[in-house]
Amino acid sequence: MNCPRVLPLVAAGLILTAACASHGGQIPAITTAQRCAGAQDVILITGAHRDAPKPMLDPPVVCQLTAAIRAREPVRIVVASGQPQVITPQLPSQANATLAEQHSPWVRRDVLLVEAAVAAARPDAPGVDDLAALAVAADEAHTLGAPDADLVLIDSGLDDRGALDFTVPGLVAATPAEVAGQLKATGNLPDLHGSTVILVGMGYTAAPQPPLPAKWRSNITAIWVAILQAAGARVELIPQPGQGPSVTTAEPVRLVPVPATQQVTPGYHKTLVFTGTSPVRFQPNTTAFVDQTAAIRALIPIARWLAANRSRHAWLEGTTADVGPMSGQIALSRLRADRVRAVLISLGASPAQISTTGVGSEFPQFTPDRDVAGTLLAGPATLNRSVRITLG
Repeated sequence: MNCPRVLPLVAAGLILTAACASHGGQIPAITTAQRCAGAQDVILITGAHRDAPKPMLDPPVVCQLTAAIRAREPVRIVVASGQPQVITPQLPSQANATLAEQHSPWVRRDVLLVEAAVAAARPDAPGVDDLAALAVAADEAHTLGAPDADLVLIDSGLDDRGALDFTVPGLVAATPAEVAGQLKATGNLPDLHGSTVILVGMGYTAAPQPPLPAKWRSNITAIWVAILQAAGARVELIPQPGQGPSVTTAEPVRLVPVPATQQVTPGYHKTLVFTGTSPVRFQPNTTAFVDQTAAIRALIPIARWLAANRSRHAWLEGTTADVGPMSGQIALSRLRADRVRAVLISLGASPAQISTTGVGSEFPQFTPDRDVAGTLLAGPATLNRSVRITLG
């Protein structure tokens, strides 16, 4: 499922909300006026760490924050380091109940104080754990007596530790439902029932973290949406790109590996491997390509190489993650190889030039994709869904 689809930003100030609802539909966009009109407790989760742009409050968030302060709703900041911490801004209008009602300049002053607190926030531990920070924010909301608080996550979403560790190879390209399922099976989903989580700047990085291409930013966002919905939250997106350098801090963050753009150059005695991080990647338990257009584009050079000389041959070996009985894995992996064979033939290769086989999860390069309790691990499983093409 290629959700969420990001809607275009418009000058009128729409809050951009696009996420897969539980039934797979779109959450409609709402206006800034609607967001500002609903005074709600606000907890800001900020990625004040290396490798993500310095957190800033976008206009829709400022408007929402203004409404909360005017209504004297509590405001908290959670710093999403490896050990999330809660900051309570000292706001004069909350100390004096009449100021916010009688003097709007005090409201603006308090907003500026919150913005300054966000800008000054620094981690006190290595790394980033947005998932744990959301759990801390939800606990704080319950402590404040506001279980339906709005949790605004301003960060890249690239956790480098904890239950959602994107430094695990394959996780950036993993299927969102599988990631959410892994967290649920291992008891690592936070309880976010009643909360609205607003995601800002997902997938945008700062040096030295390599930037993510649009397709991986989209997948990171979809992973977070799937997780948050599985945790019981309503999800909104503000896909304003994060820009600029990170905060200055001595606390390190581990780099997340970005799948390389695969260059397909056929040749004799050459093996080309298409895993779940490549253009020729499969949806779990099916022969369907995640992106059929990208798959065909990657297979065109191979088809042309075969068509140029009918004595050339391609041996296709399909593989799977460790899902289900081996007989089913072998059958599915053979069907995946056959699917690629069919594409190559449609692109000009001869059927006689292509042989296929399926080996399921029994192959030398298999990456163990289950933990000790038997839970499927989304990152390794992504790497194990492959077709390996040997040319000769």
